[in-house]
Amino acid sequence: MLMIMKTPKTFTIVTFGCQMNKSDSELMEVSLTQEGFVKSHPYADIIIFNTCSVRKHAEDRAIAHIIEARSSHKQSIIVVAGCMAQRLRQELRTTYGVDLVVGPYHSPAIGSIIKNYIQNKDIREYTSQDVNDFASRIHPQLVTHKDELPWHKWVTISHGCENYCAYCIVPYVRGKLISFPSQQIIDYCKLLIDNGITEITLLGQNVNQYGQDSGDIPFYSLLEKIATLSGLYKLNFLTSHPKDFNKEILLVMKDNPVIAKSIHLPLQSGSDTILQAMNRQYTMKHYYSIIEEIHKLLPMSSISTDLIVGFPGETQKDFEDTLAAVHTIQFDEAFTYKYSPREGTHAYTLPDSVPDTVKQERLDMLIQTVRDISQKRLMNHIHTTTDMIVERISKKSDNEVMGKTIYNHPIIIKGGKDDIGKKFTVTIVSLKGSTLYGERSA
Repeated sequence: MLMIMKTPKTFTIVTFGCQMNKSDSELMEVSLTQEGFVKSHPYADIIIFNTCSVRKHAEDRAIAHIIEARSSHKQSIIVVAGCMAQRLRQELRTTYGVDLVVGPYHSPAIGSIIKNYIQNKDIREYTSQDVNDFASRIHPQLVTHKDELPWHKWVTISHGCENYCAYCIVPYVRGKLISFPSQQIIDYCKLLIDNGITEITLLGQNVNQYGQDSGDIPFYSLLEKIATLSGLYKLNFLTSHPKDFNKEILLVMKDNPVIAKSIHLPLQSGSDTILQAMNRQYTMKHYYSIIEEIHKLLPMSSISTDLIVGFPGETQKDFEDTLAAVHTIQFDEAFTYKYSPREGTHAYTLPDSVPDTVKQERLDMLIQTVRDISQKRLMNHIHTTTDMIVERISKKSDNEVMGKTIYNHPIIIKGGKDDIGKKFTVTIVSLKGSTLYGERSA
């Protein structure tokens, strides 16, 4: 006889990893509440871990939490969702006592999945990557779910990636590129704005590839259509891939003042030899041409990047090429990492030829170089005028508020809690550490 769930069971979601995972956790919460489950923390009947596999230490952290939960909450249903669920699958059940494994294609439908598990206990793994099993990411009920910044919303426009960079597990665990219908995205953004959202960030593993799989409009057209929606203060997008970045995106950014003049363009290495080994599908000449176009069309803009040191085969000359590229390009910010082998990727089969001590030395040198350049770049903004949205009270003073400029640089001005979420025009007057200080323009 089937067990019927008569009363809602409580749930909690623990999220690891990128903003894409945080957005998926929102979708899971909507799905669970629709099925009658009730959010609770920390003593929940259902404990869901939405996991990341990009780096080994991210998986190690999640596994430690799973082991602790299984030990401390023996009667709870333990669910692992996200990228690690897709990668480890059955191992999570047999080795760590996980009750239910749900991959990224299925996680937005997790409410009905868990309900079925409670009633039938017949299916314990959902890891298909058949496009027919893909659960939509655009959901009107997300309008009522507030981000940490209640006037801001992350809007996922595509899922998956087909670039297969040699070091990256994402294409294997997230699956192929799926672009969501442009009109559906635009209508959703309109709905968000009608409900008080004034800042939107478009999100994808590679936003520049949007529409290439479906024949929909290209990314720059989608960006322009959303930028012209009435009531929007600021529009951001993440992340771009150099091989697909084009001039049309810059022209749309130039012509639409609500679009943040901030571009995240992962370089990964300044060496053509390493870029080829990484399967990045562009050369330094191509990357420099993008930077030149950015400076020409958006002379006041910020450029951030990702950089990896110690990739298999990286010589001292290759690393020096990366340092030289950083000096030449003058990044405003860089997220820097030591290479970490990921099982299942092409790079995992390569000899990890760079000793960890050398990786650390290179990383330390790179971080210091980036910091020095970032300070000089920020100094260039002093005595300029820009728009900002206030995000919170300053940690150092109740009479000051912190926000971000149109270049996504942190800035502090005089103000109070009534200013949070509001847009101001400010003049930048000084730099303390890595934070700009400004005054409201008359």
